[in-house]
Amino acid sequence: MKKVLLLSLFTIVTIAFSAQKTQAQEYEQGSLVANVGVGLGGGLGLPISASVDYGFKEKISLGGFVGFSTTNEDLGFFKVNYTYILVGARAGYHFDLGVDKLDPYVGALLGYNAASVGFEPDPGPPFNNITAGGVIFGGFAGARYYITDNIGAFAELGYGLGTATIGVAYKF
Repeated sequence: MKKVLLLSLFTIVTIAFSAQKTQAQEYEQGSLVANVGVGLGGGLGLPISASVDYGFKEKISLGGFVGFSTTNEDLGFFKVNYTYILVGARAGYHFDLGVDKLDPYVGALLGYNAASVGFEPDPGPPFNNITAGGVIFGGFAGARYYITDNIGAFAELGYGLGTATIGVAYKF
């Protein structure tokens, strides 16, 4: 898994550095960007997530993250329902590679995760509504590429509901 993450990160950085350099990056202090995406490689259904980044300083953004994933499994006698929720704060450092419409970044996430397992029919104690959760910390690396002044696509690797997340970004 580490090899896949490192190879993917290396690929993103290589593409970013090899792109034709023109204007300054799309990130700027005071900007507000919302991302909505789907996770890949998480193993728990099709995770969906949303995040917001505010340009706090020249190259530093602060924001929030929320994600949700659920899946069901039929075991014959029981149907098992798995649910996972992740809520957190994130901070990012944005690179200025001089590539028009590109916003590459790395960052950290501090949050809380909540997982639950439910059974149908309810088998009773100790198996009804098993829950777990706790404080989490993780890192991420990603990039946004703006198709218009306000709308772009993004991809991120790192801790979340999936190993990778792809989606749409909107800059306010």
